Amino acid sequence: MEITRGSVVIAKAGRDKGKAFAVIEVQSDREVLIADGKRRPIEHPKRKNVIHLQMTRTTVDCITTNRQLRHFLQNCRVGACSHRDAEGVENRIQEA
Repeated sequence: MEITRGSVVIAKAGRDKGKAFAVIEVQSDREVLIADGKRRPIEHPKRKNVIHLQMTRTTVDCITTNRQLRHFLQNCRVGACSHRDAEGVENRIQEA
């Protein structure tokens, strides 16, 4: 799977380890900008190396505000998202 704008990813390293984020922008084949709508708002995304991210099958279609992004990612954590990767990813999302 390829990381694209709107992909939901899980941080595998750093202080954000285990948390879900949405990809805001793909800067290169190695770096993306991610946000979660709370600690990392859409206006100030975090630059992250793609080797430190785990892909999920979930995508964000048209989220324009931090509030919408927070609610979407929160629903993914509690199990409302229907498209997810393997069970291990699902457990990591719920622990975050």
